[in-house]
Amino acid sequence: MKNLFESWRQYVIEQEQKYVILIPGGFKPPHRGHVFLINEYATHPDVEEVVVFVGSSVRMSDDKSVTIDVEKTEKIFDLYGVFGNPKVRLIRAKGRQSSTGREYENPFADAIDFVSNIDLQKYKNNIFAMGHPTKDPKRGQIFVNASKGAEVQTALPPIVPTADHISATRLRNAIANRDEEIVKDSLPNPSMY
Repeated sequence: MKNLFESWRQYVIEQEQKYVILIPGGFKPPHRGHVFLINEYATHPDVEEVVVFVGSSVRMSDDKSVTIDVEKTEKIFDLYGVFGNPKVRLIRAKGRQSSTGREYENPFADAIDFVSNIDLQKYKNNIFAMGHPTKDPKRGQIFVNASKGAEVQTALPPIVPTADHISATRLRNAIANRDEEIVKDSLPNPSMY
């Protein structure tokens, strides 16, 4: 009887669907809002994996004195300890070419490509969703609509974390202007300053 129960329990566990949350963005630089969003999903019991798609485009402060590239973004995420969580991984956005020949990247399109070209065997019990904060309420539905042709299940995320109004642009400009209060307020932990 014990073997029968254990077989049944294992079958139920294998059938349980977990979410894979996809979070695309520039993250130039990452701030406490980004870290909060990633951590909220990574600690949710229904989430198996969080995939962060990072854009490679360089972003500058308004006065052009502060430049943030993808390497700096990765180092800052490392300083914050984000990728120390085994449920979180990073994928760099790939380069694309427009019909006019212009080079660009699109982390959101990379998320769509990710579900369109997924290893179906590896992710057979997963639901894919676009992670987003409350300040961007349409993003999840846009992802579901855009990924309709994928062979995997897509849905809205299991939670939508409440967002504050921190922005990477504001943080870049605060760094350029040496505005310590905004910089401290933008860090996941002000003691990091």
